[in-house]
Amino acid sequence: MLKILKNLGLEDSEAKVYLALLELGPSTVSEITKKAQITRTLGYHVLEKLGWFGLVNRTSGRGSKIQYSAEHPRNLVQFVKDKKNTWERRVGEVQKDLPKLLDLYKIADKPVVKFQDGINGVKNIYLETLESKSEILSILDIESWDTSELRQFGKNYNKERSKKQIKERILLLDSKASRDWMKYYKGSGRYTHYRWIKPEQLPGILDFGGEINIYENKVVMALLKKPNQMGIMIENTTLSNILKAMFELAWQVGVPTKKKK
Repeated sequence: MLKILKNLGLEDSEAKVYLALLELGPSTVSEITKKAQITRTLGYHVLEKLGWFGLVNRTSGRGSKIQYSAEHPRNLVQFVKDKKNTWERRVGEVQKDLPKLLDLYKIADKPVVKFQDGINGVKNIYLETLESKSEILSILDIESWDTSELRQFGKNYNKERSKKQIKERILLLDSKASRDWMKYYKGSGRYTHYRWIKPEQLPGILDFGGEINIYENKVVMALLKKPNQMGIMIENTTLSNILKAMFELAWQVGVPTKKKK
């Protein structure tokens, strides 16, 4: 019986007191708490709560010893209905205030960082960008892709990106090696747009030696200089939005490339 009462929503002490009253009939606090095996102090508190629930009533008047009795068990039906109504109201309140909670959640958005070592780690991080549902914004130092392995991977990656119709805008660091590469580049012009950017317009970028991709709420960094070759992905809406805004400023001053057809 105790389990049944607890399943209806009564706490352990509440269920014990109500069950004790059903068995005892009208009783004093001492008798009830002894039967329920709880302290007298807790007993007063529990009886008061059960009174609010409509499950317990005082049976004695003024000047006589106070006794309590259990209300008819059918009142448990109303108790459960009241619980249901309370939770339905709370659900409505949560749904109403959810936008405010989401705003707080966004403000408290904490970065999720993951990285993988070595060239294989770089490749794995890049492959994740092929799941992007948005345009990819990129800052690229082509000179850091200085091995046949990396360049072949880059070709295969761009073919796959074109198949998935993922657009990319690339700020390409202007250098002799980059311009020589652009002369012979035969990538997809349909889904990729380039602009030249002077390295001095992005201080420190040459020391970076790799590529930065920004898309959705993610920032990907490919570090290609030895001995610290690795791929890093940071998931954070605030960071990605800031870098997207900075990219757009740099894009405005970039110079469109002119490729041979």
